[in-house]
Amino acid sequence: MQKGAFRLLSLGAKVQPSLQVLRICLVRTLLVGLAAGWLVGLRAEGSRELLAGNCANHGYIQIWDNNDPLRNFATYDCPEYARLYIRAAGGERIYMGFHVVFDNNNNTIATDVYFRLKDPNGNVVMGPIQLTNTMGPGWIGNCNQAITGPVQLFPGGYNALVYNVPLGGGGNYWIEFAVGNNPNTVLERIFRWFDITVARWNGTAWVEKKGRVWSRKWDFTTRGGNNPFVAQLYTYSLDSVVTRFDFNGMQPWGFEVSCNSFGASTVGTPQQRRRSNFRQNILNAGGIPAAPEYPIFLNDPDMEFYPTGIVASVDSFSVIPCTESSYCLYVSLSKPGQVSVTLNFTNPNRPPRTFIQNLNAGPNCIPWDGTDGAGNPVPNGTVVNAVLDFFTGLTHLPLVDVEHHTNGFRVQLVRPTTRPNGTPLPPPMVYWDDILLNDPGNSLDGVQNLAGCTPPPPPNNPACHRWQNRGTNNFNPEVINTWWYTNTEQHTFVLNIDPDKWRVFSEIVNCGGPNGVEVHFWFWHEIPFSSVSWNLTTDPPGLLDPTASDTVMDTSDPNWTHVWLTFPYTGSGSGATITFTVSSVSQKYPYCRDEATLSCVVLPVVWAQELRGAVYPGYNLLEWATTAESGLSGFWVERGVTGADFVPVRFVPVHGAGRPYQLRDENPPAAPRWLYRLRMEEPGVAPYYSRTIELLPQAVQPQVQVDPTQRLLIVQAPSGETVHVEVYTLLGQLVWQTHAGSGAVALPLGAGAYVLRAGGQVQRFFLP
Repeated sequence: MQKGAFRLLSLGAKVQPSLQVLRICLVRTLLVGLAAGWLVGLRAEGSRELLAGNCANHGYIQIWDNNDPLRNFATYDCPEYARLYIRAAGGERIYMGFHVVFDNNNNTIATDVYFRLKDPNGNVVMGPIQLTNTMGPGWIGNCNQAITGPVQLFPGGYNALVYNVPLGGGGNYWIEFAVGNNPNTVLERIFRWFDITVARWNGTAWVEKKGRVWSRKWDFTTRGGNNPFVAQLYTYSLDSVVTRFDFNGMQPWGFEVSCNSFGASTVGTPQQRRRSNFRQNILNAGGIPAAPEYPIFLNDPDMEFYPTGIVASVDSFSVIPCTESSYCLYVSLSKPGQVSVTLNFTNPNRPPRTFIQNLNAGPNCIPWDGTDGAGNPVPNGTVVNAVLDFFTGLTHLPLVDVEHHTNGFRVQLVRPTTRPNGTPLPPPMVYWDDILLNDPGNSLDGVQNLAGCTPPPPPNNPACHRWQNRGTNNFNPEVINTWWYTNTEQHTFVLNIDPDKWRVFSEIVNCGGPNGVEVHFWFWHEIPFSSVSWNLTTDPPGLLDPTASDTVMDTSDPNWTHVWLTFPYTGSGSGATITFTVSSVSQKYPYCRDEATLSCVVLPVVWAQELRGAVYPGYNLLEWATTAESGLSGFWVERGVTGADFVPVRFVPVHGAGRPYQLRDENPPAAPRWLYRLRMEEPGVAPYYSRTIELLPQAVQPQVQVDPTQRLLIVQAPSGETVHVEVYTLLGQLVWQTHAGSGAVALPLGAGAYVLRAGGQVQRFFLP
């Protein structure tokens, strides 16, 4: 509440009645209120609902509670969520009456409050009018008049201000108040009684239309810390579900009421937003405490303007593996709603992983990175028990500044009451999470209930979510949140993780071929080629035509489609970097995608023939050819044995593109193999190197091949001889090497594309 400890000191200590006595009083009050409401024909819309038809009860609206600038309900130019709305159609009438006092301590009439009515476009159509006990129409003299309603409709009521809604002028009108007719004056005022009644002419008489008065953020007071609030309010959720929540004798003093789809705050994860918290903590985090969202009515919202929704259902639920570490928790809904997916693992050392999200109607994907609740990767072959909870009619009731609620809430589903198949919906259960509040001893039902509490039918007490001694700090009042659902569905799905369907592999095969740059990539055969896209950029730009001049597709592999593209040159640029990105997207599950990004450096030449060699008695012959040369002075031919011991053999000056180059390396040193490369010299820049080739003495002619299915390296070598084998990534990184004789050797490599070099052989292979 807003009043806190200093208010109790000014009034003196008060003894809390026992729970048993309180129950008896509440039941008696409720019965008297129902009887009084029946006698007056359940008329009017305002104080009658807040007082439950009994003038002995306590329930009033207020502005600027405790002179707090955040308590701006129904004030001049207040935010949309704080407006006091009236839904009226063209040709209807709005009857209004008020009774204003200064504060909670006495009943002295306040005559400094002004009132005005605005139309749906924000134009003032009535007022400003000063509310005084001498104003005539618009002033309510006593409680019975407020409960009875406007005298224009009901004998014995108050004399109302009347606004005739013009034909064609229907919509949401709203009322605003200001002290001294000044929007900048922040002074507390209490509306001891009020009434707003909408009526429609039926041809013979004006007939009241209920369910027209609402706000997204009501501000109430009971004018005392021990005064119970017995009103029932109605909220209209985003999916057109109406629920009624009974305050059931809460003792809040002054407090705010709002409803939304997320909880106490607008910041944090769904679990964090729904937790009760201190208002100042939420403000410090940049959030809005108890952010209003749903309209809250004093009666069941008029179905003419607020129709009944249809309870949503889950159409399908599955877990789709996209890649080794990327999954789609696929959920298709008939209507928007909130879902909670919990992944439970058979290994007890793996904590579960929970996702809570608001999803749209139709297909949705909740991304999962393949880790458990502790952030550890889940290996392939793990059995996951995926449990989906689907909630519709989700309503959070965050209350600001409420002291005591020793009876707890009751929530009732008003409409719809059945599922689309006609089966009845169960009563809503009540949930709460108060673990952030630092006085758990005041939580009478425990600080948390995420399993749900079912309130007993009236007049049985206690109900659900009870507390005491909260809200007493006026500078940091608590936001106590309670929530419920109209309907829940639970679906279990057992997943055996086997991600392999949506991967894509790519390699740049030739960064300087005579026709341009060649790119190869592979994608899973179920992905149509039409859903595979790529993007190519160069730095500096303009080196390549982004449109491939040649596209070849190989579908002979039953699992993978192999595509290679050729991008022709449109310019030249020494050292220009080419970046190629390819994406594969599943048409059935468009949330699954994979990308591969590669790059290569374009040399200051365009090869007509890359470096190659041959072994002859007494010398090795090296050959290469170019179709373009940019700024080169020549080529150094370098020779090595281990790959880390290259030495220059001879410098070959450039003689122009189009003519082949040859060099004889006379009497190379004895070695089991020779490695050769070209170092291209360009004045003023760092040297560039060609690819490295391997030559073997003529007597050694081993054969090496890869069996990708069995992941084996098959070697055929001369008796007693071994072959040095190296495996590189497509970007030239050495990832494995061995010396092997004839036989089979296991390849300790993961899935991917590789380059194998052995003897004079160079081959590319792919491991699935």
